Amino acid sequence: MQRFSGLKLGLLLFINLVSTACLASTQQLEALLEPLSIGERANVDNTQIINAKLLSRVYHVRQYQALWEDKGYAATLLDVIKSADEEGLTKEDYHYPKLVELYQQLSASNWQDEYRSSVFEVLLTDGIITYAIHLLNGKVNPSMLGKTWNYDEAHLDFDTTLKQLEAHIKTRTVAEAIKGLAPKITPYHQLKQYLARYKDLAARYPFTPIPYTEVIKPGSTSPSVQSIATRLKELGYLAASSPAENSAAVNAPLIYDNILEAAIRQFQADHSLKADGVIGAGTMAALNVPYAQRVEQIRINLERARWLSANLPANYLLVNLAGYELLLFKDNNLNWRTDIIIGKIDAKTPLFKSKLKYVVVNPTWTVPNSISTEIINHLRKDPDYLHKKHFKVVESSGTPVDASGIDWHSMTRKNFPYWFVQEPGADNSLGLVKFIFPNQYSIYLHDTPSKNLFDKTDRAFSHGCIRVKDPLVLADKLLSANANWSSETLNNKLAEGKTENLFLDEPLDILIMYWTATIKNGKIKFYNDVYTRDPVLIEALNRPTYEGVLADDGLLNTLD
Repeated sequence: MQRFSGLKLGLLLFINLVSTACLASTQQLEALLEPLSIGERANVDNTQIINAKLLSRVYHVRQYQALWEDKGYAATLLDVIKSADEEGLTKEDYHYPKLVELYQQLSASNWQDEYRSSVFEVLLTDGIITYAIHLLNGKVNPSMLGKTWNYDEAHLDFDTTLKQLEAHIKTRTVAEAIKGLAPKITPYHQLKQYLARYKDLAARYPFTPIPYTEVIKPGSTSPSVQSIATRLKELGYLAASSPAENSAAVNAPLIYDNILEAAIRQFQADHSLKADGVIGAGTMAALNVPYAQRVEQIRINLERARWLSANLPANYLLVNLAGYELLLFKDNNLNWRTDIIIGKIDAKTPLFKSKLKYVVVNPTWTVPNSISTEIINHLRKDPDYLHKKHFKVVESSGTPVDASGIDWHSMTRKNFPYWFVQEPGADNSLGLVKFIFPNQYSIYLHDTPSKNLFDKTDRAFSHGCIRVKDPLVLADKLLSANANWSSETLNNKLAEGKTENLFLDEPLDILIMYWTATIKNGKIKFYNDVYTRDPVLIEALNRPTYEGVLADDGLLNTLD
């Protein structure tokens, strides 16, 4: 009986010690988090907290019970945070160095330090939550970089999401849940592979610019040929030593041979250059972009992909301004692409999202007041210009005006009280069709009679609207989903010569984006930063999270 009483007493003492320890732990967590919840401070143990209000709410709802009781499992999540580097993010943004340090110290002391255990608990939760938010919506808030941005972000119910997080911790599936938050679009995962590759190149090869002194044409000799061949070999454009490298070994002239020319042409095609095989200033500049700089370029385009991942539909049009291309996706797969012309540097096409609702066949063109000066200048030189180009002058109500009575030499954009309207026809600046998606910027897709401009590599020529190389194919593809539609229908409408709106039965999302690195035909392609949007995004992405242009901390997103 005494032995039983002793066991019972020991058990009671053990339970009391555990209860006391749990109580102390909850009290310590509450003490750490209370100053955050009231805005008294924004750090824990001299470490900046990213989502202070959200973190406080998580533990307040849980009555300050720890999430990470299983310390062995918590250790595996350090590797999850470390993997942020593979996504083009930075593990340091999620407390990785501090968490590793704490884990090592606590493991050595068998987790007897209550204060450090609580700090580890709080920082791990803040790191995991922040990383999840950044994977789903991006680290940088794009609306802070451009006033036209109107893309959706993922907003979910706090209570539901917290329950999902607790469930994933219980089933040890947090890593899988976070991995599932990354964008589902194929180019994202392919870009990640190239990110790893260029990081490896930057680590393995010291980068020295290749001197450029003259244009190098196929068949010619140049002292730079060997260095060019070496760089192309590092990049994978030359699988083996070229004859130029072999000849260098015996001090023969460095000849720009056929093998090297083929590699240069492919390199040019992949770097938005005219693939003519001639190594000029542009090609040499692309060859001299350091691998570390390409790493940054890939990182910011992974970030841009994260911006549009929320609620991405299965069918949509994606316009990549930097790539001068339009992509049609059906059932999440690329269905068709074509080249485009975008706004000039002083008339940049804005980034935004809308729904394409209808196609206008045989459109008229009402000249925006901002560019009416161009028509007025033509009329000063040629009074017959309106007739030649099928323009009419109308009042704001649409009533025609007798243009012969207007003194064009006295007219300017500011005092011109009328509008120029170009009638449908082959000379119409909008071509045969235009595509309307309502927006406040008066931007639309359209045909153009100036087909020769599509032969250019850089195609920033418009006043802001987007010209399409193959607009009739696009119109047919968009309208083919309509009931009783056929290609003959479009041809008949065009032949009639009348302006008509053809509505899509189901409006289609159109996403106007800006990617300077993406995947084409399974390979990475780099584009010129025509609108100089990359530097500000690189700076913002590399800024510490709590100082950056960041997504709201209220965006706790699903982990299922």
